[in-house]
Amino acid sequence: MSHPTQPKIISKKHTARLKKEQQKQQVLIVASVVILVVVIAVVLFGVLDQTILKMQKPVAKVDNISIKSSEFVKMVKLERQQLNAQALQYDSYKQFFGFDQSNLAYFDSLIQQIQTQMAVPETIGATVITNMINSKVIELYAKENGIVVSDDDVQNAIQKDFGFFPNGTPTPENTPTPFFTATLNPTQYAMVTATPEPVPTEAIVTEESEPQVESTPIEEVQPTENVSEPSPTITPSPTAYTAELFQENYKSFIAKFAEIGFSEKDIKELYRTQMISQKVYEKITADVPTEEEQLWARHILVATEEEAQEVLNRLAKGEDWSVIAAEVSTDTSNKDSGGDLGWFGHNKMVLEFEEAAYALQVGEISKPVKTSFGYHIIQLLGKEIRPLDINQLDQNKQKVFNDWLTTEKEKHKIEQFDDVWTKIVPNTPAFGDYQ
Repeated sequence: MSHPTQPKIISKKHTARLKKEQQKQQVLIVASVVILVVVIAVVLFGVLDQTILKMQKPVAKVDNISIKSSEFVKMVKLERQQLNAQALQYDSYKQFFGFDQSNLAYFDSLIQQIQTQMAVPETIGATVITNMINSKVIELYAKENGIVVSDDDVQNAIQKDFGFFPNGTPTPENTPTPFFTATLNPTQYAMVTATPEPVPTEAIVTEESEPQVESTPIEEVQPTENVSEPSPTITPSPTAYTAELFQENYKSFIAKFAEIGFSEKDIKELYRTQMISQKVYEKITADVPTEEEQLWARHILVATEEEAQEVLNRLAKGEDWSVIAAEVSTDTSNKDSGGDLGWFGHNKMVLEFEEAAYALQVGEISKPVKTSFGYHIIQLLGKEIRPLDINQLDQNKQKVFNDWLTTEKEKHKIEQFDDVWTKIVPNTPAFGDYQ
């Protein structure tokens, strides 16, 4: 006969031990969860740091304004796309001017320069980040001086670039550059032979010329019966540039930029930035002189001071300047024209030559002037205020603007984070992606 099971008596000591074990298990579970959460967070942060957060890091700062990595990457891609387009343009020029081998070599060299530039992404990146910093400085100046570009201004600029004028094509304005031809005074005329004014070919008639036969007026010529009337050439009427066609072209333009990460908003902001820069440029360069004192001079260039002194001795004896220049001058570009340099202004000649030439009076001949090219004997033929040609005026304006920008940048705290942008600078679009 079995005995009934006696209930197990759990002591207080045993109960306390069980409670401690349960607490340890709970601690282990919590610790495991915490570790798992930390691991997941680290992994997620790593992913975000290489994607979203990476593109939010500043590549540079102007005062408290950050230039984000995402903006920098898009601008580099835009620069690379434009370089590709430039290479494509050079390639098309080769097709038109390929009949001359020297032309082919010239355009090939330009394409090679672009290829070399694009092969090193950091080269383009450095240029882009400098330009972006400059743009921020210019925008700050514009804000301080009330220079703004409205949304309507941007839209009008876009329409203009597409040749779409909803209010009618504007009449082009004539803005001729003032220019005059100097009249030789007696002193100048004695130094050089004046070039006669060209006579129209049709006005030249000699005794041996054939007499001119008057043409029969067209209305007096009677067609014969066998001659058929010419059929009029029908010229097709140009297709009107409608708002619909503009929108179609504009959408294609937007789609092209979308390939490198630009949205329509980005494009309009790019327009705004460029237009603000142009307005600031015009303000800063508004007072750049459009004319300057220029010189007309000729020279004889030789290798040594002794040779230069010999030239002066020959001139003192009355020998003709042009004969001496043709005989001894080493400047082959003008020795056969009496060493005539034409009219020039400041910063066109090496400093020593310029200083010596501007110190002369009209008709005066200089002592030997040493430059890196050799020894010059200079004669001043003319000195007067003359308008600048458009290229020189643009150069002067650009120099004034560049000097202003350098000074303006010193007013701001500018930081550039090379350890950031050099790691993300894109190498696409690649060279040759012309599409």
